[in-house]
Amino acid sequence: MNTQWRQPSKFYSINPMKQQRQELSYKKLNELRKNATLCDFTLKTVDGDIIHVHKYVLMSNCMYFEKMFSEKSKDDDQKCIHLLDIDGDILHNLIDYIYTGTLIQIHEESVERILKGADILQLFDVQDLCIEFLLRSNGENSLKIKTRVDLRMMFNMPNVCFKWALNNFDKVFRCAGFLTLDIEQLKQLIDSDELYTVEEENVYIAVILWVGHDEINRKHFLPELMKLVRVPFMNYMYVHRLLQEEPLITSNRICFEYLTKIHKDMFYQNNKTPNHDTVRRTQRGFITRSLPCLSCYVTENETEKYDSSPNLNTENILA
Repeated sequence: MNTQWRQPSKFYSINPMKQQRQELSYKKLNELRKNATLCDFTLKTVDGDIIHVHKYVLMSNCMYFEKMFSEKSKDDDQKCIHLLDIDGDILHNLIDYIYTGTLIQIHEESVERILKGADILQLFDVQDLCIEFLLRSNGENSLKIKTRVDLRMMFNMPNVCFKWALNNFDKVFRCAGFLTLDIEQLKQLIDSDELYTVEEENVYIAVILWVGHDEINRKHFLPELMKLVRVPFMNYMYVHRLLQEEPLITSNRICFEYLTKIHKDMFYQNNKTPNHDTVRRTQRGFITRSLPCLSCYVTENETEKYDSSPNLNTENILA
């Protein structure tokens, strides 16, 4: 993300008098623009409206126009371009924003159109505002929003959505959009040290729900997903029950033996489990790094010990 186009106030303070002069200057430039005074270029909207502009104002405040005007040869006599991909009213508003830094109020019915226009013109500040609006109004679908902006190649925006999903994981994994994530998106989410959850069991449940949503096509992902669940943070008896009762675990030799080994280690550590306050994943990182990898828990000579009997008990596990 190129931050040079963001509003300066986000990064450093400006002398109030200097800021006021800048605001007055741009306000005056916008008045000149609206009166078509000293304008040297025009934009034609999809509706046929004509917007008079100053090239150097657009170039100094918008990457799209800087690139467009810079690439044109000096002897190019073109004085107008037709912008067909942005709605006319939205283009008017975005040009106002380029001149004044003031954006019209975003509404549910306009946010998608503003977001599309900001994407085309590479107005990152406006993208921020639109995504923040979408998250406030429909936060539980932040992962769906992330996918949508990923497709538009807005490289800075997915981070906003992803951070919201990390901070609100216990809400996110219960929404329908969570089940439609692809494997890489899910792995990125549950592997993050910044994920907040009331208890680590929720991460395990999220994995089981995701796999179970399309078991035939997803069950082969279960071992690599279970490796990302910080099992030592889970309750000892909870792990014991899932080893007895969860079909996706008991039917998968690799997962079953992996969890059995961790369960045994938890037993030998005097059944120490974390307090079930909100767990921040940075608190778990050192535990994960100290654990052997999944393949270290499951070796070929241990295969014959596999027992997924529903009557499994502690003695079986510790044998």
